Amino acid sequence: MIDEVRRTMRIHDLARPGQPLWVAVSGGIDSMVLLHVLRALGHPCRVVHVDHGLRGAGSDADRDHVVAHCHKEHIPCVVRRVDVGERSVRTGESTQMAARALRLAALKEVTAEGPDLVAFGHHADDALESFFMGLMQGLGAAGWSGVRPRSESFIRPLIGVDRAAIHAYATDQGITWREDPSNRDVAYLRNRVRHALLPQFEQWRPGSQANLVRNMRLLAELDHLARQAGEGAERTISTDQHGVMHIPFATIMNGTPRIVLHRLLRDKGFHPDRLDDIIDAIQDQRTGARFPGITVEVFVDRGELLIAPQSPAPRSWTFPHAEAEHPDAPLRITTSSFNRIVLNAGTSTAWFDVDRIAWPIELRPWRPGDRMRPDGLGGSKLVSDILIDAKVPRSTKERVLVLADTDRILWLCGFRIAADVKATSASTRVLRLDLLGP
Repeated sequence: MIDEVRRTMRIHDLARPGQPLWVAVSGGIDSMVLLHVLRALGHPCRVVHVDHGLRGAGSDADRDHVVAHCHKEHIPCVVRRVDVGERSVRTGESTQMAARALRLAALKEVTAEGPDLVAFGHHADDALESFFMGLMQGLGAAGWSGVRPRSESFIRPLIGVDRAAIHAYATDQGITWREDPSNRDVAYLRNRVRHALLPQFEQWRPGSQANLVRNMRLLAELDHLARQAGEGAERTISTDQHGVMHIPFATIMNGTPRIVLHRLLRDKGFHPDRLDDIIDAIQDQRTGARFPGITVEVFVDRGELLIAPQSPAPRSWTFPHAEAEHPDAPLRITTSSFNRIVLNAGTSTAWFDVDRIAWPIELRPWRPGDRMRPDGLGGSKLVSDILIDAKVPRSTKERVLVLADTDRILWLCGFRIAADVKATSASTRVLRLDLLGP
């Protein structure tokens, strides 16, 4: 046991020899053994016990057991009491989730006081259980390795040993512990995996659990390679002024498309099955295919995938006359004269003959079926076709605005002005319109 933990700490660089550590001790066998092993390895230890108060007298007995043990062994001990019920009611979280959040917050508080590392009693069987729970719930690539040896300031020195070895060590060393009856409650998925699924594997094929743990170590290294692949993919990505990410198809379809997409779209509201739909759309070259998420939208464009911030709800602004203002509108209107027209003002500026406009005018998102008579064309054309001809990406199309009066579209903002409203030398009143924003 001692040698295995020393090896784990060295391989995963969990702590320096003799480094002071906090040890999270619940009073159960895993954390009591962890405390004993770390002290045997020469680490000065301070104990932190988080009292969740969920089991009444049972919780009190757990706390008293830890405090009495620390007093007997002259180990500094801190008790943090948390109110799980209050948080659960306030946030709507389950009891388990609320307890976990409060426990982690309490442990982070003690690390701020020093030492800066907290050791947990998670072991190989915990990692295996977490892995199978993840398989059933949808773990994604990041969950291949189960419980990690280290997460920021939290370390898990027992991750290389199993429950049987821990029990044998406790018995051999005369370590006492408290049993939590909830660990046998099959209402919890973890306990069903622990007491039903994994023993069934062992019955079907003796030694399977040891093989599974070994395979998880390989998966942990594959997870590392997957993260490297994702980081490599991110280096090929460009982001435009609208916050739209442009990812070449070659970056995605490089043999690991699901890994790359999982990394790019994690926590953005995409079900794993949706990743397959995106891959199919890329392979079928379905330009224009759109996949909405929670915070972003994904578009299949010409030769690249676009990840765009979720478009806000469409808005429109009405201007009843030339002097009207909307402080929140992305349009500035100023009166001018023909001799003040700046020919190279850019595509975000347009010049109109005021007397050719049928007021009021409306600034709004373009709609399917919109048509206009662009200057220089000699006829009408669908706005959608103008945008296609201009090779405007689908993600940008969603944000294109038009300016229309009561009769027609005056301006496809940023692209084309209508022929019959353009200011000329015969115009007595000229209007300058500037499209604002990125």
